[in-house]
Amino acid sequence: MTHKAFALIMQDLRDGRVHAELTQQFGDLIQKVQETGKAGELVLKIKVKPATKGNVDKVMIADAVSVNMPKPERGEDVFFLTEDNELSRNHPRQGNLELRDATPTAPATLKEAKNG
Repeated sequence: MTHKAFALIMQDLRDGRVHAELTQQFGDLIQKVQETGKAGELVLKIKVKPATKGNVDKVMIADAVSVNMPKPERGEDVFFLTEDNELSRNHPRQGNLELRDATPTAPATLKEAKNG
């Protein structure tokens, strides 16, 4: 027995909204995988049940679409603990380094070297 193509059923299910949702979600998933370099997942769950008891000549089909998008790496920051157990970006037992402009200045007079 041959069956109707699954893709055709997806286009009919909920007047094509399932197919459109899957298309959009799949495209978004591909983009996130490319951006993050991590794996993701798209899951389509289909439930088929009899519409009536007894002679089954009609069924109800329900769908559920879920997407597990890859998440980008979240960075970490270093903090130091002070004697009062407060957080500080600077090491509490290390002095500050005074910074100054180190732009080189031009020499006041130029001298030429002579050959010979």
